[in-house]
Amino acid sequence: MVPEASAYFPVAVPPVGTLVGPLLIGAAVLALIGLGAVWVSGMGSGSRRISSGQRNQQLSEAKRDPLDEHDTDELRKQAGSLLVSADNAVQESEQELLFASASYGDEKVLPFRRDIDEAKEQLSESFHLQHQADAARAGREELDEETVREKLKTIIRSCEQISETLDSHQDEFNELRSLERDPGPAIENLASKIAELTPRRQEREQALEDLSSRYSDDALKQYRDNLTQSAQALKAAEEARSDAAAAAEQGDTSEAVLALHSGEQAVADAGELVDSLEHSGERLRTARKNLETGIAQTESDIAQAQAIQDAGQAHDLAGPIAAAQTAVRRAKSSLASDERIDPLELLEGLEIAHRELDEPLNAVRDKQAKDRRAREVLDHELLAARNQVQSSADYLRSRRYGISATSRTRMAEAERCLAEAESRASSEPARAVDSAQQAKQMAVQAAQIAQREQAESNFSGGMGGAYQHPSGGPGGRYGTGGGFGGGFGMGTGMGMGYGRRSPMGSTMRTARTVSRMTGGGRRRRGIL
Repeated sequence: MVPEASAYFPVAVPPVGTLVGPLLIGAAVLALIGLGAVWVSGMGSGSRRISSGQRNQQLSEAKRDPLDEHDTDELRKQAGSLLVSADNAVQESEQELLFASASYGDEKVLPFRRDIDEAKEQLSESFHLQHQADAARAGREELDEETVREKLKTIIRSCEQISETLDSHQDEFNELRSLERDPGPAIENLASKIAELTPRRQEREQALEDLSSRYSDDALKQYRDNLTQSAQALKAAEEARSDAAAAAEQGDTSEAVLALHSGEQAVADAGELVDSLEHSGERLRTARKNLETGIAQTESDIAQAQAIQDAGQAHDLAGPIAAAQTAVRRAKSSLASDERIDPLELLEGLEIAHRELDEPLNAVRDKQAKDRRAREVLDHELLAARNQVQSSADYLRSRRYGISATSRTRMAEAERCLAEAESRASSEPARAVDSAQQAKQMAVQAAQIAQREQAESNFSGGMGGAYQHPSGGPGGRYGTGGGFGGGFGMGTGMGMGYGRRSPMGSTMRTARTVSRMTGGGRRRRGIL
């Protein structure tokens, strides 16, 4: 409670008669004060209105999205460039994490594994948005321009978030590896990886003679490319290991770490190429077996289609029946001959003809018949989809420095469709078959686009199918930026891995572009 004023200041009360004049004067003064208060209040209200208007304008400007200042084509270009860089950063971060896990155990790298998993989830969602935007641009999906713009803006911000995610435990990762203090154990680990991969690659080279006796040159083109690139990658890894060891002996640990990062990335790429070589032979054998299964299933559907056509229930079956019969004859003839074949190409032709036959047949099948048919072919479709997705993913991953956002987007969509097919297999077999077929188609398209880009690069003087460092062609040193902890370049094809920093180059270009486009003014780890 506030004490009364008289408690502090004793008041002498004058006689009543002496109070009248001062009271009247006081009343007049109070009236004037009241009028003044009203006038001041009015002025204040106007002032407040002006201030409120200014604040509303400021709030409106704050709410305005800086990305809206850019046209759709520019948003599309920047979203694609950032997706390429983010994808490279995630892949290279994952490679470097494998080395850390080998040295310190899975438990020690668990926080970093969570970072990568989160970044991969963000990247997958971004690729799906990019696929929708691409479909709208090609007219395959009806989306208005504003919806497309929102998807592109989400991609740009998501890529920024991916960089921050990869950077969230940068200091802890650097502390874990402690390469600057003692690069020796990491150099030994690199030598061990090279020694492990070299004989595995030699086995794949020796297997080429046997594969060549059964499969055509077209079927083995990627196999031969992978043999060449894996040899180049192992050579680059050994050169980097030698450089790192020499620098460490001279006490130049900074130079040793740079060479070490280069060697680790080269040997990781070599490992993926050798893995793909080991899977290739099995994929070709599986494709040959699937041909026999596919022929039997297609012949069964041809017989059903002919019966339906003879009963007059469907008049659009004649063309698909003829195409399926042609595909079956060609596949049978190739299997029966002693010639070298491309089972993947034959299987693709058979599957295309089979799908064209299935479409009019499904129009006259009831739901039970569709589900029964779907269950009959589901295992075959899932296996074919897994093989194609893995084959295309291997191709793109080992050649990622010359691969655009378009092929990567198709590849991500193929992986998403395959996951959907596997999740629906037991409950919705018909939808699972559709998703598996979409996965195959997307994976084939991803590889075809990547191959075309490689050919164009080769024609224009690039390295084409040769193994490439992120910094250029064979013999160069790997970049030392950072997906984990250093941001990622945009439009340069240079991804960067966990634990690598660069104060210049693509990291700064990304920072300026993302900050300029999104209006960011603060310093963000992983971007600057």
